[in-house]
Amino acid sequence: MKTSMRIGNFLLLCLVLSPILVQAADPEVRIDENRLTLNARENDLSEILGLLSDQGIRIRIDPRINPKITAAFKDRPIGAAMTSILKSVDYALIWRKEKASAAGEPRLWEIRIFYKGQEARARPLKKGMNLNVVDNGDGTYHVKDILLLRLAPTFTEAALAALLDQLGASIVDAYAPLGIVRLRLPHGSDVPAITETIANTPGVQTAEPDHAYPLEGGRPATGETRSSPPPPSPPPSSGAAVVAVMDSGLRSDYENSPFVQAAYDAVSPGAEVGDELGHGTQMALIAAGAVNPLGAGPNSPAGSPVIAIRAFDDNGFTSTYTLMRGIDYAIENGTRVLSLSWGSETPSTLLASAIRYADAKGLILVAAAGNAPTGNPVYPAAYDNVIGVGALTPDGDAWDQSNFGDFVAVSAPGLADLPVGYKGNPGTYAGTSIATAYTARRVASILNQNPDADRATILRILVEGR
Repeated sequence: MKTSMRIGNFLLLCLVLSPILVQAADPEVRIDENRLTLNARENDLSEILGLLSDQGIRIRIDPRINPKITAAFKDRPIGAAMTSILKSVDYALIWRKEKASAAGEPRLWEIRIFYKGQEARARPLKKGMNLNVVDNGDGTYHVKDILLLRLAPTFTEAALAALLDQLGASIVDAYAPLGIVRLRLPHGSDVPAITETIANTPGVQTAEPDHAYPLEGGRPATGETRSSPPPPSPPPSSGAAVVAVMDSGLRSDYENSPFVQAAYDAVSPGAEVGDELGHGTQMALIAAGAVNPLGAGPNSPAGSPVIAIRAFDDNGFTSTYTLMRGIDYAIENGTRVLSLSWGSETPSTLLASAIRYADAKGLILVAAAGNAPTGNPVYPAAYDNVIGVGALTPDGDAWDQSNFGDFVAVSAPGLADLPVGYKGNPGTYAGTSIATAYTARRVASILNQNPDADRATILRILVEGR
């Protein structure tokens, strides 16, 4: 406990220090325990609100409102802070207690800004919702000008300030559970080279680019063995184990479905969740039991409540830090199963750490083995704490495009007739992503019967087909 407290306090110091090295044109915006710190000089209100949105606050605003803001204060109660910067418009603060929290005060959930008597004109804040991804030319990618560091608990405030000064960097975020800070480097930095340069710095346990990973979803099925689509599974019951589907999001026409418990945008926290690609919606439907794969049989498990987490942007990329945000949200909101219907051959020490953390918190993680039969390990399926899933055809044979290897622990039906397309039209799709979402539902069903089952027990039941 003492160690975690030291890390948490240290990261708070990190965030306090970061404005020292940010250019004057960049506003400092930080909210902590419903108190706001702001340092802005002629910055657009939309820019300030965008930074609040990045810290998990939903924003709705009349698009006509965007004044220049100049202000400087620290740890001011959020109501007084908003009153001081919004001189000629009204606002409302919406508070909410998290579903998974049994105690504690409600937290600020949403800010609405509007002209008096015109609250209905407030709309979700429009902001950048895609990652700025660099292609390294060797099949790997990273987020432009972003460096991730895992720091030892003994790393001092002075050492951090010196390192930031050396790099010309600023801290833009921190992941307290693992002692990770997210740095923004000067524009156009050679992030891989800088990573190598500082990797052996005393107190820096891990240095990595914010690796980016492309979404390789299922493909339209042609010439595959087909059977009649099985009927949907029964809807989830009250108290059923929750499956978090960390993917490309959820289409708005499904957000009010009875099986959707919550939705969260890990790419752009605070933004309304959508799904431009369709893949996340496909996987949510399968995990929830609204769609059964072909060949699943009459004894398919009942549906599961689903949390849809948008971890991939509209260009089909996610990143290590984005995934850590999503994992954290899943943990905080009572998830038992994490469905990861994608994969990459690029390993990450920091992502592996986040997955170990999720495992230690009791989550069962399942991930796709990949849709190319290379035999190469694909991550996160190949991490030790994850159940790797391959795909079967409707008649129970191995799908010929399913990856293989020691990391593939179980296989499941991988074809489905889907009412939502992936980068295309609805139809029959094939892939280990489908098998993964279906396996996540099977895991949730096992946990419903035996809430204390561990990963080894669950894997044995999956393999035995019970």
